[in-house]
Amino acid sequence: MKTHEARRLAGKLVRFGAVGGTSTLLFSVLTWLLVSKGGMHPVLATVVAYLLLLPPNFIAHKYFTFASKGQVSTESTRFLLVHGLNIALSAGGMAIISQASLDYRWGILFSAIAVPIIVFVVMNTWVFRAAPRH
Repeated sequence: MKTHEARRLAGKLVRFGAVGGTSTLLFSVLTWLLVSKGGMHPVLATVVAYLLLLPPNFIAHKYFTFASKGQVSTESTRFLLVHGLNIALSAGGMAIISQASLDYRWGILFSAIAVPIIVFVVMNTWVFRAAPRH
């Protein structure tokens, strides 16, 4: 990897961390509120919190993290597909935690660690990938 490419990737990672960290904090708080204050089942709360954060996450990642100039329709479709997988991972992790009769906050932790790693790789290589230079 060339030096300028490495710097660009590092910049994306830092911006992704800022957006992702904020999103993870909001996801955690929303999930906790929905479960502890709203009486919602942890798996449903996970899905609801995740869905509520999709629009602001798309905007932040498109324009800030990846500074993409690609078509919104194409990128938003890809973004939703990736996040459909991530919702399944988050809800599945929460379901396993719940089935094991563990505290639901372990499910929040699982989502906070596993999902961001998968999301960055796929968004950088597929969702917001730069057009090849000629």
